[in-house]
Amino acid sequence: MLATLNNNLMKIKPSNKLKYLATEYKLGDFFRNFIAVVLGIILTFAGSDWITERNTQKEIKKSLQLVKSELLLNREEIEAMGNRVALEQRAANYLFENKDNASGIPKDSINKYFPLLFQWSKFTFTNDAIEMLKASALIQKIQNKELALQIIKAYGAIKAAETSFETYSNIKDHVQNDFNDNPKVKSYAYNLTRLREKTEDIVKDLGQQLHLLFILPEGLQLLQAIPNIQKARIYFACVEEIDKTIEAIEKECE
Repeated sequence: MLATLNNNLMKIKPSNKLKYLATEYKLGDFFRNFIAVVLGIILTFAGSDWITERNTQKEIKKSLQLVKSELLLNREEIEAMGNRVALEQRAANYLFENKDNASGIPKDSINKYFPLLFQWSKFTFTNDAIEMLKASALIQKIQNKELALQIIKAYGAIKAAETSFETYSNIKDHVQNDFNDNPKVKSYAYNLTRLREKTEDIVKDLGQQLHLLFILPEGLQLLQAIPNIQKARIYFACVEEIDKTIEAIEKECE
């Protein structure tokens, strides 16, 4: 067809070529087709961008759900951590307040509170979901920037709580060791292997250990130190921060 058009143009005078093209090629149809093609290209790219953005938002919501689940697990650990510190501090306060009336302390209270001073606890936290969110660069694509900042703050609070508990445990361990290294305590420690399963024997032994706790400077230092290392409320403040973040995620994913 193109060859035919070229042959016809060669046979026509130059002054008549434009008229021939307009008649033969129908310029109106050409421009309409051209515009249709251009619009098609624009719509294709616009549609592709829309699909990409939609898929990105879906991935963000999935990742946020994972972050929410991880925060819930960490919340349980933080709450348990705060309860543990509060219980140990309550035990130390109770025993210190009754140091001058050891014989008046109920046996079940001795059995409950005294061992708490020498036990240790371990709590585990995870940050896999937030690290995945960062690694995939999805956190930068969260449209709600306040939510992104809230998530970062929540994980920061979790890390701070974890560090605080490490500090608490290290100081507690230090004053425990000071008490345990006292020669009188070391000498008595040999008798611990003679404990029997009978409740009265255990309580009796704990009562004797409690006596050492009350008469030795290291024992009194242990009782005074535990409640004053830090306040348990710092852990519950972290729980509140996590709750606020979880609520914001749920609202975003509605």
